[in-house]
Amino acid sequence: MKEFLAAEKMEVPAEFTRNARRFLYYQLFRTSLPFGDFLEPSVRTTQTRLKSFQLEDLLKAECVQVIMEGVLEEGDFLLKE
Repeated sequence: MKEFLAAEKMEVPAEFTRNARRFLYYQLFRTSLPFGDFLEPSVRTTQTRLKSFQLEDLLKAECVQVIMEGVLEEGDFLLKE
């Protein structure tokens, strides 16, 4: 462990880099659910706030359908491709 912590440089196998990129893509693009129709910019650029919307619109939204399917039908919480 001391050698590991004291090392100047670590060799990372190319396979690890590829797997990390694939995982990050999956996390950022595949598992993210689009709630953008219900959000608007806030005062700070790093924050958003909810728009005014009807409950029926939210219940019809694809992202909420995916969540309901995941909870009620043991779905995978992913949008259909």
